[in-house]
Amino acid sequence: MIDVLIKNGVVVDGEGGASFKADVAIKGERICSVGQTGGEEAALVIDAEGHMVCPGFIDLHTHSDFTFLVDGRAQSSLHQGVTTEVVGQCGYSCAPCTNAQDLKGILGYQPGVEVDWRSAGDYLDRLKRGGVGVNVAALAGHGSLRRCVIPEGRGQASDEQLQAMCELLDACMQQGFCGLSLGLEYEPGIHADTRELVALARVIAARGGILSAHVRNRDVHYDMAFSEVLSVARITGVRLQISHISPKFGAPDDAVANSLAMIDRLNSTGGDVAFDLIPDNWGPTLMASVLPIWAHVGGIDATLKYLSDPTARAKMKASPNPIWQLVLQKRWDLITLFFSPEHPELVGKTMAEIGEAMGCDPHDAAFDLLLAAGEEMAQVIWAGWNFDETMQQELLAHGLCGVISDAQTVAPDGPLAGNTGAPTVYGWVGQFFDRYVKQVGLLSWEEAVRRITSLPAHRMNMADRGRIHPGLKADITVMSPETIACRATLHEPNRYPDGIVHVLVNGKVVIHDGRRLPGNHGQVIRRRES
Repeated sequence: MIDVLIKNGVVVDGEGGASFKADVAIKGERICSVGQTGGEEAALVIDAEGHMVCPGFIDLHTHSDFTFLVDGRAQSSLHQGVTTEVVGQCGYSCAPCTNAQDLKGILGYQPGVEVDWRSAGDYLDRLKRGGVGVNVAALAGHGSLRRCVIPEGRGQASDEQLQAMCELLDACMQQGFCGLSLGLEYEPGIHADTRELVALARVIAARGGILSAHVRNRDVHYDMAFSEVLSVARITGVRLQISHISPKFGAPDDAVANSLAMIDRLNSTGGDVAFDLIPDNWGPTLMASVLPIWAHVGGIDATLKYLSDPTARAKMKASPNPIWQLVLQKRWDLITLFFSPEHPELVGKTMAEIGEAMGCDPHDAAFDLLLAAGEEMAQVIWAGWNFDETMQQELLAHGLCGVISDAQTVAPDGPLAGNTGAPTVYGWVGQFFDRYVKQVGLLSWEEAVRRITSLPAHRMNMADRGRIHPGLKADITVMSPETIACRATLHEPNRYPDGIVHVLVNGKVVIHDGRRLPGNHGQVIRRRES
């Protein structure tokens, strides 16, 4: 007997070819047939008439490392049809870890989580024990490696320290991590030189892993930043994924054309480079990333002292190299607060509005928000209107451009109910399809589905996911092409999208007629040799 039969739907198989009418049958965790089922009975029949039957969507870049440990249901992801996430991005990962205090500064940190792991294997085991609603693969964060080996992770690595990092990274790969992520715009990755990056990339290349790179700059010095990671890929042969590639406010008009030319040139000579973007004009990040390097020296306690010192504040505001040109040009009207644990009433307001409400300069208002968060300042998230729509479409027109959330999986109920973020947290899938398939017509349905299914699966060496084909894992999303859309807004970000009808994870129905069913059926995906 078949466990689940999805009948009368239009199959979009994830490979980019023409869609077709077919039934999909599932036994256990896997797809057993696509086409005619021969009349075999099924324990559950799902009528997908008028809907598209797609592989479960794969979010190639998330920061759910901690939120999975607080609430493994993955509500905001499953309600978007996402069945797999890749965590440990932008140089931040929960493992390896030698000091639990170090994790307080990483993107996505959640207070109250008992840090009872140290190694990559320990962390993956902890995820498995807790249960996850989606499949999860993980990368080692470069910043986490540095903190394990170098005091506070800062400064140039000695030969001995670099060797220790390489050995630690190799251990992470052997224990199941799938690659390395860089956060070269953040502490402590910003201190790494190219020598260090090449050495670490060689470890990844030898294990068949992937290097996910948040580069040093994506505005005025974008070409220098992209050249650095492309040269690392050229020298080492590592598979490179350039994260959220979109040039930011302040980049020249030809930034996309030049960046794509560099990528295509390396790929034409044997390189393996792809990239991704957030399907929105807002680009979120840690508010603390606006602080200059020296303000992080000494850890969070030292940073809080600087934030309390008027002289230090004046020096911080005068920093010539903030993470965003928006800050340098004082475009506070284009920067919005997305999450603040101490000031939820300000979420959704621009920093210009917040400065006015607080009766101070918007820059000082940002410092005050960080100070109010204290040791939880890594939870304060803001976003800038950084991404030009013309550039976004130019990037998406390229066949190697994937689509990501760059978000955390959360939930409107339970222990994560108070967490908010960019509209993409709940709506990146709906926005992607609605804007770029239905409104703009830039991509066909088949190609758009490929960008978030087989393309990321291929990048991550997930040979049994990302496509609808007999023998593959039954991660499946059934959606309505007529109604799929993002419903989240700046002021009401925690709203599920329209159009996601049914979702299966490893053969188990977890969303049925738009409702979440009990049970977490995701799997922890450990690295496989390429």
